[in-house]
Amino acid sequence: MSDFLFSTRRRPPGALRDVLAACLGPVSAAIHEWHGGWGSLAVARAAHDAEVVRDDAGRVSVVLGEPLLHEPSSTPRAATAGPPRRALHALLADDGVAWDERVDGPFALLSVDTAGGRGRVVTDLFAWIPLYAAQAGGALLLGSHPDATADAAGARDAVDPVSAAEMVSYWTITHPHTLYQGVMQLPPGSERAFGPGGWEGDARTYWRPVERTGFPSPGDAAEALRVAFVHDVEAAVEPHATAGVLLSGGEDSRAVLGAIPPRVETRGFTFAEADNREVRSARRVARAYGAGHAFGLREHGKDLRDLPVVARMVGSQNHFLDVHSFGMHETLGLQALPIVLGGFSSDALLKADNVLPPAQRQIRRGQPPDPRPYRPQPVPGVREELLAAAHERRERFRLALRELRPESGDEWSRIYPFTMRKYAANHHGNRRLFRAHEPYMSNRVVKLAAEVPQAWKVDRRLFSAAFRPLLARSWYVPHTRNRFPYLPTPLNAALRPVLGAARRARALLTGTLRANQESWPIWEELAALPLMGEHAARYPLRDSAAGALLAESPDELAMAAEQWPALRRFVLLQLAYLTAP
Repeated sequence: MSDFLFSTRRRPPGALRDVLAACLGPVSAAIHEWHGGWGSLAVARAAHDAEVVRDDAGRVSVVLGEPLLHEPSSTPRAATAGPPRRALHALLADDGVAWDERVDGPFALLSVDTAGGRGRVVTDLFAWIPLYAAQAGGALLLGSHPDATADAAGARDAVDPVSAAEMVSYWTITHPHTLYQGVMQLPPGSERAFGPGGWEGDARTYWRPVERTGFPSPGDAAEALRVAFVHDVEAAVEPHATAGVLLSGGEDSRAVLGAIPPRVETRGFTFAEADNREVRSARRVARAYGAGHAFGLREHGKDLRDLPVVARMVGSQNHFLDVHSFGMHETLGLQALPIVLGGFSSDALLKADNVLPPAQRQIRRGQPPDPRPYRPQPVPGVREELLAAAHERRERFRLALRELRPESGDEWSRIYPFTMRKYAANHHGNRRLFRAHEPYMSNRVVKLAAEVPQAWKVDRRLFSAAFRPLLARSWYVPHTRNRFPYLPTPLNAALRPVLGAARRARALLTGTLRANQESWPIWEELAALPLMGEHAARYPLRDSAAGALLAESPDELAMAAEQWPALRRFVLLQLAYLTAP
């Protein structure tokens, strides 16, 4: 996916291009600019993107993402380089568009009338592709990259210490804030008009996740979910003879494999630091579905070596360590595939993974869950007043979302909009590296997730009922985590101890009892590498624009640093690197 940066006031040639190049140059095929009395536009085009910009008929428009276009008859068609993609640009000329019915999946749209300098921006249902805005010098700045937008607005040194403290303590920054003062996230599911001097009127919200039960029974919801999911996968691969799948040893991606029509030649891709249990399970799943399989070896320390490119690519809103595919997109040929499907966000939307354990226990007993406020997160070495302000900001957001979703607002405050999700950088990296498509992010799946009670989701109830037919071909392949996704819960309860004992015996016999069986590194081992110390010395947090979040005493900070877990140290390193002088 490409990125854009737009100013309602004309900028000198190269000014916006250089800002985008600093963040996205290494992952862009080209960066072009357009200028006129209406302002300036720069687009960093990804190698896999086609027709990102159209400049004709007195209008400049930008389409980010690979959404599916639905005709008024609701028949889905894939948005390719041909007429459907052009139709998305044409749609921006219309007023009152029902975007949630016409454009499906992650997208961000911009349109500017070159005669009058007026235009509009549109975000998708969840802000899967977030947009950012800032006012500077009498102009409105809009962009799809938070740090590039801040840079263009002259705000790269204006770090909000509360946002920095929030990133360190909660791993995300509460919507609509960003790391930078004066740079804000646009609301999801909205359309907003602007003119030469800035915004014109409030945003028009075309969809919100209002809490309601939209199905008479769990079985009806499961059937509707499976139909919506299969339709999305089929529509996405319809124009293509080949497809890739980001394949784990779990269940979400194997459901994707089960939905791909047999005529499509499919290849699964799995990344890990060794040919471990995760890779072996994924390989067996691929074989069960008649798909090819490629194993991408992630060398130990790769994440730290990739810091300069990946941290700038995803920006300061989410954690750079979650971009597992960087480098693999070239060595495994992902960037050359016409489409690569993933299984991201199933856990968040369909399995109630963000319902806290006490609330889950209440739901299992048939009780409405009690409110679960955010707990203050103490971080040694970080100014306590900043942590208190971050906690208050988070609580205000949670309470506001509970007005929209009285029973499930606590859960949704951790997943909606997408920048509230801890692991969002995974998607933001993939979409910039290859033509990624996430079926669990389709509009119908999202709307269904909003209309299904939490009680139907906990313990994988909804997921299992909906996707069991798609898992049938791999019924005998266990999950990486000691269960069989296809089998019912009672049978799994009986088999789990047996499977766990067998795997432990295998590990003893092969000398891999302490081996890492997951796809990501062991963070404490990664933080112990010499390169971590070299990065910390090269980018001292104290000297960066984010250094204001730290306690004043160097001795106190030194003692605190010894208590920071590895993941917190990585977040602090990312902040220091991105805000270095």
